[in-house]
Amino acid sequence: MIKSGIRLIGEQTIGVLCALSVLILELLLIGCSTSASPSPSEPAPVLATPVQPTWIPAFVTLDGHDLRPTEDPATKALALIFILPDCPIANSFLPEINRLHETFSTQGIHFLLIHADPDVTAEKAKEHAREYHIQPPVILDPRHDWVKKAGATISPEAVVFSPEGQIVYRGRINDQYIALGKRRGAITSHDLKDALNAILTNQPIPQPKTEAIGCPIPNVSTQNKSH
Repeated sequence: MIKSGIRLIGEQTIGVLCALSVLILELLLIGCSTSASPSPSEPAPVLATPVQPTWIPAFVTLDGHDLRPTEDPATKALALIFILPDCPIANSFLPEINRLHETFSTQGIHFLLIHADPDVTAEKAKEHAREYHIQPPVILDPRHDWVKKAGATISPEAVVFSPEGQIVYRGRINDQYIALGKRRGAITSHDLKDALNAILTNQPIPQPKTEAIGCPIPNVSTQNKSH
């Protein structure tokens, strides 16, 4: 009888110990899973989003196409060249402008020709583009929005903007002209070309500002300002 009681107590003790072992094991498993999962108070990781351009200028071509060059992530610079259709010096540079456009347009440099004469119509600008076989897009600027933004005063004058909207070069295309009506025998400084090459190679621009020689840009009439 006593032996039976002892045996019963032993079996009960073993049962309790087994139950406790199972409970301890379950608690350990719960603790591990809790520590492995993120705390509800910790913010969930945020995936990086593509950087959006901070400066998105819009242009309208003579054909009515909307251009936003800085939306292209491959854009390295925006080169605006201010022209006047009746300026002999500006017209003499158009073949060189075409060559620069052909060279750099495939490397992330966007060329735009800005008509700085506020009275130039789209029809006259198209005729001028056909006559001189202009390759870059041509933009009208009747209210001088871009003339003012770029600080241009002479035609032809080149103003280069970074994708963030900073002016990194302003001045002549090259030193072909010494003064009005006076040409050099040979060009010795390709200022705009050197500036664009420096941008493409992440080097400092040799001369960020040079003096453009050409025709003065006319003022905007009161009538144009009101439109």
